[in-house]
Amino acid sequence: MKLKSREIFHNFLLRQLEQLRIKQSKTAGSSLTLEDVNKMTNVSKVVKEVLRLSSIVSWIPRVALNDCILNDFNVKKGWTVNIDARFMHFDPSLYNQPTEFNPARFTENPQPYNFSAFGVGARTCLGMSFAKLMMKLFLHHLVTSYRWKVEDHDPGLEPWSHFPRLKSGCPITVKPI
Repeated sequence: MKLKSREIFHNFLLRQLEQLRIKQSKTAGSSLTLEDVNKMTNVSKVVKEVLRLSSIVSWIPRVALNDCILNDFNVKKGWTVNIDARFMHFDPSLYNQPTEFNPARFTENPQPYNFSAFGVGARTCLGMSFAKLMMKLFLHHLVTSYRWKVEDHDPGLEPWSHFPRLKSGCPITVKPI
């Protein structure tokens, strides 16, 4: 992910003012409601784009129930086939400029099986909705209650890491508004 991606992320949220409008609609001390969370359409796009770029699920193993042919390759019953979710999320035939942070790409839902941040099918992660909710709430509070600044702008990824993460760890300074 390039440095400008972090700036796009922050500016996207603030430019839309979605989160600030939600905060301003609340009385002092009141909590966010499900109705408020459902209004977070831009933050939902940001969450999906973050998950696309840094998938927790690296691969999705499936057992072939029958002999079949996949792209001219014979797969035998009982073989384990791994679907590489990260490769899929960075496939330029599925996502235009796949290494760029672009939440707007989720204005429309992706085609089935092109986005699998939480697995797919019957074995989709049970905590998927809860995880997305927590990310939305975190981002809401981050952009409405704090100003933050990235202290190390190195966009390099740590090699051989099980999960994609920046070499620097992305240290930030956070100050209350």
